[in-house]
Amino acid sequence: MIAVHRAGEIRPREVERWTPPLNAEALRQFLTRVRNWEPLDWDAVFEDLAAVLDNHAPKASEVEELAERLRGSLMRFVTIALAGHADEKDENVQALIERAHSLPEALPCDYWQAVGHLRQLGWVTNELLERLSAIKHIRAGA
Repeated sequence: MIAVHRAGEIRPREVERWTPPLNAEALRQFLTRVRNWEPLDWDAVFEDLAAVLDNHAPKASEVEELAERLRGSLMRFVTIALAGHADEKDENVQALIERAHSLPEALPCDYWQAVGHLRQLGWVTNELLERLSAIKHIRAGA
């Protein structure tokens, strides 16, 4: 306890010593995450969605990379929704998060099945993005 004198006060008042909310290890982990953080590239997200949801299927050579980037974007939106408790405020967000988690991570070997998988990723990503934007949880393209 530390004695604190206030102006006009005759007796000192005892207060607890302040302690930081995070220990050294937690601060190191936080700093590592901040250093590794990359801002969301909205243009890249929209380009990937366009490539996947377009009338023309992406080239076979692009499928794996598109799936990886799209899955990353989808999981980022899921994390944003969960961190802000949007899933508790909106049942549609909760359903979209469940759909996102139900999609298999493995890309099918067959080209057309892989394209179908990409389109599922694209639709869930697009719908979650639109829903989070509609409930003003994020500003798409900001």
